[in-house]
Amino acid sequence: MQSLPPDHPDLPSPRVCALLQRTFQLWRDKPLWLNEDDVGHLFRDRHDLSDEQRRELASEPIPLRKSRAIRRMFEIITDANVARRAGTFAVDPDELILGTLPPFSVGQGKEFVRYLTEEEELRAMLSYLNELSPMGHIVPDHERVVSRGLEGLIDDCRKRSRTANERGKCFLSAVRIALEAVIFLAGRYAQEAERVAATLAQEDPRRESLQQAADRLRRVPAKPAETFVEAVQSIYLMHCALHWTVEIVPLGRLDQILQPLYERDIEQGRLTPTMAQETLDCFWIKLDERAILNRRHLENRFTACDGVLTGYFGPSNYDQGGLLNQWMQQITIGGVIASDEEHPTDACNDVTAMCLECARRLPLNSPTLDLRVHAGTPDDVLRLAAQALMSGGAHPVLLQDDKIIAGFREVAGDRLSLASARNYACDGCYETMPAGESEFSFGFISAPDLIEKALNRGASFAGAGPIHLRGLKDSWRTPPACQLTTWDQLWATLIAHLDLSCHRYIKNLLANYGTKSDVAPSPLLSALIGGCIESTRDLVDGGARRHIFSPLLVGVSTAADSLHALRSLVYEQRSVGLEELVSAVATNWGANLVSTNGRLAPALGTAVSPQRIAEIRSMCDDLPKFGYGNREVDELAWKLIDEFCDRLIAAWSSELHGEARRALERRYAHENHAFEILMIPGVGTFEQYVFSGSLVGASPDGRRAGDPIASDLSPAPVHRDRSPTPDNGSRHARTGALADSFRSYADNCMRRLGDGAPADYNLPENFPVEDLASILKAFARGEGGSVATFTVCDPETFAGAQRDPEAFNLVRVRMGGWSEFFVTLFPEHQEHHRRRPLFVS
Repeated sequence: MQSLPPDHPDLPSPRVCALLQRTFQLWRDKPLWLNEDDVGHLFRDRHDLSDEQRRELASEPIPLRKSRAIRRMFEIITDANVARRAGTFAVDPDELILGTLPPFSVGQGKEFVRYLTEEEELRAMLSYLNELSPMGHIVPDHERVVSRGLEGLIDDCRKRSRTANERGKCFLSAVRIALEAVIFLAGRYAQEAERVAATLAQEDPRRESLQQAADRLRRVPAKPAETFVEAVQSIYLMHCALHWTVEIVPLGRLDQILQPLYERDIEQGRLTPTMAQETLDCFWIKLDERAILNRRHLENRFTACDGVLTGYFGPSNYDQGGLLNQWMQQITIGGVIASDEEHPTDACNDVTAMCLECARRLPLNSPTLDLRVHAGTPDDVLRLAAQALMSGGAHPVLLQDDKIIAGFREVAGDRLSLASARNYACDGCYETMPAGESEFSFGFISAPDLIEKALNRGASFAGAGPIHLRGLKDSWRTPPACQLTTWDQLWATLIAHLDLSCHRYIKNLLANYGTKSDVAPSPLLSALIGGCIESTRDLVDGGARRHIFSPLLVGVSTAADSLHALRSLVYEQRSVGLEELVSAVATNWGANLVSTNGRLAPALGTAVSPQRIAEIRSMCDDLPKFGYGNREVDELAWKLIDEFCDRLIAAWSSELHGEARRALERRYAHENHAFEILMIPGVGTFEQYVFSGSLVGASPDGRRAGDPIASDLSPAPVHRDRSPTPDNGSRHARTGALADSFRSYADNCMRRLGDGAPADYNLPENFPVEDLASILKAFARGEGGSVATFTVCDPETFAGAQRDPEAFNLVRVRMGGWSEFFVTLFPEHQEHHRRRPLFVS
């Protein structure tokens, strides 16, 4: 940037350049962290409290203790000594937007003031819960903070408390205390801004800027924002407060929140487009201060109970190593206006374009920008999106409104208004939900695992061998391979295992819903979710207006490729026997053969020679794959998705779960709205494609046991034991045309997945921007899937970044819904990105 002429469109303001330089240095250094002793406990071992004060706190209801822990947390992080040692609180003279985010990424863990008694801790741990169990992971309603201010919400709590029952009064008091704590935090930043300003020379223009920032923070977020800059400051400080209280959340439809203030400020002459762009640039940079480039700088603070999914029972173990810089900071822009009108109205505006400029010009991995598109999305917005993508940041994600909204409406019908469906925003990686009015959670059902169980009598191939014999048993003992003499028999067997998996997901959800309410309530986040204050119930106690849960089918492309191999080779060509293919897969394509009488053979089952196994695998490898427009394979993926949706709906409505459903409906019903869970299916892995693959045995598509599966609904990567860059002169072992790939998603099943089904594409660096803009326009018209992401990076660049990370430290890749610095990834994840297919114009 330093080499650009002063009037170059890529050159940000001097303030933004200074903040970027500071941020780059922060990325190189090991981030400072709070330790457990810094945060401590709300009342145990507190020497500044009397015995009576400790007893009083211990006797308070848990929601009140949680809100007092929030206040205590803000007092700790703004303490000068703690801030100096742990980097929790700072104001830089160049800053326009003030606040400090914690380094609490999804992969590294969190710290928070503990507040449970010893007995409560043990009771909670029996259910894998503790004070760090809040999931966040839902879209808060920042518009109510901007338009009403926290004092308006506090006043609402006081009024409703007059008629609430005792449990409701307790909840409303907890919300009020938590919101007052945020106002306290804003006041501390105002004081610090004035202190820093006083250290600057009288003629330094930053002195006045900091005083203006202090004045803003004495107004917002306590009061409604009156200007564009106040609105951005209000949103950012609230965002920081939520993350410090272990609620890792996104930001919602930012352009829809900010546009009215932008227009008013422009009209009144107190803002210019250049000033607004600088404000958003500063906001963008503040959201990415805590990233690390060197994975050796990671912290490993995770507990068995961190970020527990609602309705889940068990320890929180997943691919932490793939989540080091994941803060769930999704910003959703574009789409259509949230109305009930028959015909949609495009929602793109000035702020939409400015957000795309932030994504294009600033070399950041976070926030993740999500652009909703439809047939009426303006061409200039799509061109800006293409330019942003070709800048190399993997922003924005594209979501096709017609398909996402149709997915919501198919399941919910009139139970979800069209306006709410049109008001969806992204969370976490790309998950969709009505902004600011819904709780959300998800679960996984593995499609490759279903194939294993269909072929292997309800057992997985991953454990096959001398110990578990045919493998780990987990489902129905269905007929053996020798009895699956027709394709229809095999398909029916697979569906039987799918049906059981759907029922198990629903049973666990209904059995474990609400378990966090007596351990880890969310009074602060509840204040920003529609329905909670109105129903006087916490978010985790059924208080939200909407209750959306998304079972996700995992590994569909791996499954489709495997099913195509089975149908083609076994049932159509009859060139391979099903029993010998099962033996080949059960032995991990020959890697786990056992020596018997001097010969290598499977531990059990049909004897197949190593040579025959290699021949079968070669035949499987040579078949067409999903994601390249090969209809014979694609139709299998579509059929599997349709079956998943059908079985899920049938299982949810089954009377087998009727009493459990009705019990929750009775418990959480409110006079203003009924309690109803909406099952919104999707297809995806997020960043868990390495982790998910590690749990799955070898598959009939030629993939070896434990190897990664494809990300989301993307074409499968090159197998791990094969080179992604062959010696035959081609750039990549798997290549395709991007327009052809869109045909693989051209089926109505894409309109049934309200939670989306992303295709993650790798593009070469010389992909013509005009061609990409044209392809994005086709996607907006509905010619592709429901979600598309794009990493722009040559195979040679990936290889260079592995050899010389320092020279390529700003290369960013799409991690199943969010962006990461390639050099930060562990080698297994780096290899996955190298092995993803390359799509050309």
